[in-house]
Amino acid sequence: MKKVRDWSIQKKISGLFLGCFLALLTCVLMILYDVYKEQIYGQLIQRGHYEDELIVHQIETTQQNAESCCNNIIINLNLAIGSKEGVIGKPDKYDQRIKEKILGVMENNFLLFPDINRITIIYENGDMYSKQKNREFVCSTGNQSLIQSFQNANADTLGVWYDSSADAGNICFLKVFRDIRGNVQIGYVLLELEESILYKTYQNKKTDNPSEIYVSSENEVLLSSTQRDLVNEVYQETEMKKRKTLSEEVYRDINQKKKDFRFYVQEYKTSQGWNVVTILNVKAVMQGLKIISNKILCVGGILMISFSFFTLLLLKQIINPVVALAAHMRKMGIHRLKKIEERESRDEVGVLITSFNQMVEMNGKLIRKIAQDEKEKKQLELSLLQMQIKPHFLYNTLDTAFCLNSMKKHKEANQVLKQLAGYYRLVLNHGDEWISFSEELDAVEKYLAIQSMRYSDQVTYSISVDEEMYEFRIPKMTLQPLVENSIYHGIKPSGREGHILITGELCNEEAIISVTDDGVGMTEEMFEAILSGKQQSTDQESFGMKSVMERMHLFYGNDTKMELSKVPIGTSIVLTINLKKEEGNKSEISGIVGG
Repeated sequence: MKKVRDWSIQKKISGLFLGCFLALLTCVLMILYDVYKEQIYGQLIQRGHYEDELIVHQIETTQQNAESCCNNIIINLNLAIGSKEGVIGKPDKYDQRIKEKILGVMENNFLLFPDINRITIIYENGDMYSKQKNREFVCSTGNQSLIQSFQNANADTLGVWYDSSADAGNICFLKVFRDIRGNVQIGYVLLELEESILYKTYQNKKTDNPSEIYVSSENEVLLSSTQRDLVNEVYQETEMKKRKTLSEEVYRDINQKKKDFRFYVQEYKTSQGWNVVTILNVKAVMQGLKIISNKILCVGGILMISFSFFTLLLLKQIINPVVALAAHMRKMGIHRLKKIEERESRDEVGVLITSFNQMVEMNGKLIRKIAQDEKEKKQLELSLLQMQIKPHFLYNTLDTAFCLNSMKKHKEANQVLKQLAGYYRLVLNHGDEWISFSEELDAVEKYLAIQSMRYSDQVTYSISVDEEMYEFRIPKMTLQPLVENSIYHGIKPSGREGHILITGELCNEEAIISVTDDGVGMTEEMFEAILSGKQQSTDQESFGMKSVMERMHLFYGNDTKMELSKVPIGTSIVLTINLKKEEGNKSEISGIVGG
């Protein structure tokens, strides 16, 4: 309890409201969970399983009837035709009397098994006798292709469900026809059931309208479904391969629904290998519960709003002084902090106001000290960065002039010294840190001219800069480290003449400067290592790209970017300077951009 008493006013109020809200929400969720799990969802799933079992049983009964019909046909044919020895296996010797017996057997089985739509008897020699319910009796010969397809289906005396696309909308059962006395195979019996007959066996068995039922063969070809448009689409295909492709799409959709909590999917397998899948749309069934839940949540929300209103009225006297203090602090947030009028009361709010006034006085002193420290820190950082410029360039240039004089090349030596003097006149610039971009380019040109003479015209260069860039103010020695990188890490290691291209343009509120060479090139890993400080520059003339990046961040902020651009040959480094400053830094813009 002591910890609770030590809480701030804001925490106490927040804790009070949060506790009441969580208590109310917990009660609502417990009620909804109980109703959902015990009263509705559990009973729904239980009833669904019961209805599924009835559907599977009905489908198995249809399958068993087909097998029984085949057995009855085979037995009756053996009894009716087998009275003459050897005739049953020789269909070429059948006369009209025997054909009438075959027709009689078929008609009797149509009466016994009304689900059968067509009965076909095919002999090994290709003779075929076929009768569709309430249609003519058809006899034909030369059906060896059918015999071959039946053999490929591996039909036996137990019978198999035969995937056939010959007659749209029919499901086929195939069984071997044997002479019982001689136990010799003499042909096949093929039964056809209309898909609509199978559909009627489960059409009205599900009491939940959102349910879907899919029945497929052992080869996963869709046979029947409550989705009638889908069934019609499958049976309209005359090729079994296309039927199987459509069926696979159906089962892909079913597998997706297995992963969706809005559907409850159950799979069953009949005794003869058919797959039965039932899908319950839980979301649709539970729509009524959703309405009830929304009403409960609405009532709970109204109660919570009412409770919050009366609680806030009681706490108004505590909150108002704190709100006034917060408003004063917010008002002073962008200006210099001022003291607030103190209260006579010495309660928590009075102590808070007194402490605030003491903080204002102390902050004033700290702000002045921090401003001075930041100014000194910035000057120190700039000085440290400038001190990284090594004097080796001066030494090497003077050595070059000395060597040229020794070789009686006084004109070239004079040019080197003249370029060196002009270079340092621009670089030193009376100690100024900022120079125009045109002056920076002039210094780089003089630097490149010296390097070209040092390396016997191995280095050439060109500059393409928009004229509007010339007055752009930039910290001096920004481009030279990038040019040095191109010479010492690109052109010099290549051992051949190289070219350096310097470009610059202003785009919106950004200055984009690039230095490109056709040397050996730099990998992305090496570039990132240099910028992160993991790999230090090894040449003695450059203080490195990392220092350039640090200076840009110091002057322009972290929006400044240095990137490695992809080029076919060599290296291209692009420096993007964001000229847009935050409001608090407007005083520095005049020193960065413009005249």
